[in-house]
Amino acid sequence: MDTFNTFRINIEEYYTVHKRELPWRKDKPVAYEVWLSEIIMQQTRVAQGTPYYEKILTAFPNVETLASAPEDELLALWTGLGYYNRARNLQKGARQIVQEHGSKLPSSYKELLTIAGIGPYTAAAIASICFNEVIGVVDGNVYRVLSRYFGIDTPTNSSKGIKLFQEMANECIKGTSSPANYNQGIMEFGALQCTPKKPACFRCPIISECAAFQNGQTSELPVKLKKSKRNAKEFHFAVVQAAGKWALRKRDTKGIWAGLYEFPQLSSKPTHGQLLQDPIVHKLTHLDLTCHFWEVPQDLLSEPSIFYSKEEMTKLGMPIIIANFVENKLKPT
Repeated sequence: MDTFNTFRINIEEYYTVHKRELPWRKDKPVAYEVWLSEIIMQQTRVAQGTPYYEKILTAFPNVETLASAPEDELLALWTGLGYYNRARNLQKGARQIVQEHGSKLPSSYKELLTIAGIGPYTAAAIASICFNEVIGVVDGNVYRVLSRYFGIDTPTNSSKGIKLFQEMANECIKGTSSPANYNQGIMEFGALQCTPKKPACFRCPIISECAAFQNGQTSELPVKLKKSKRNAKEFHFAVVQAAGKWALRKRDTKGIWAGLYEFPQLSSKPTHGQLLQDPIVHKLTHLDLTCHFWEVPQDLLSEPSIFYSKEEMTKLGMPIIIANFVENKLKPT
């Protein structure tokens, strides 16, 4: 039995014993639900993402309701998950599926790649879990497991590494009778067993074949190319109240927080105004934002705004730092 086949069998056995019960994991998976879960769980831990999955599925139980929903309604439910382009692309894909595919997700990897917002990982996950296609998934968990088990030090975020690990994932899954179990198994193994920090090596069922463990490289693998230096930016928000409502603006469709609602921005610290709380540092992927909230008169606003009550604000998509300020600090006078 070759190394890839042995690895696959061990992963499938692990999944049979250790798989978590999750709301989108069913004996007969629903493609829409799997797709929704995969988009939400990108860059998000399962424990954090599951409540979002449940409330978004309740609001939009099928692709038609998602496609026809107002964008603001979807973004309001998404508030706190971050990476808001995921939500916009999800809805764009839903509309494409309704218009071009009779409201049914395509059933093959290649067709799925034609849908807005669906990349190689998501396409492979849906195709294997829902339609039994034999194609390997590659996400952060898979990079880590394959890199450590086979002792690969090619950077996972290099063009060479991306190609190599996809080829390895496809090789490992060959011969399986259940691509769904193998793909979910290797992701589960990475999430629960072969974790980024403090992996449970001494409880690992494949420790004897793991190159990283045998060579003392567990903490060194996988290898990633270093990211560019983080940038910093400062925001001064104008908190303007009138008749128990507050001024908000909707950002345009470019840049961070595209399409979300926020307080109007000031170009700099105001000469007249009250700071409503200490500055808050909000960390994004490559950017540190320092946010100041100033109570100022309406005549300082340099752009048109619409006034909303606190209750109305809960139905709008907002960056989490704005949503938290609204919930905890806003009180009508």
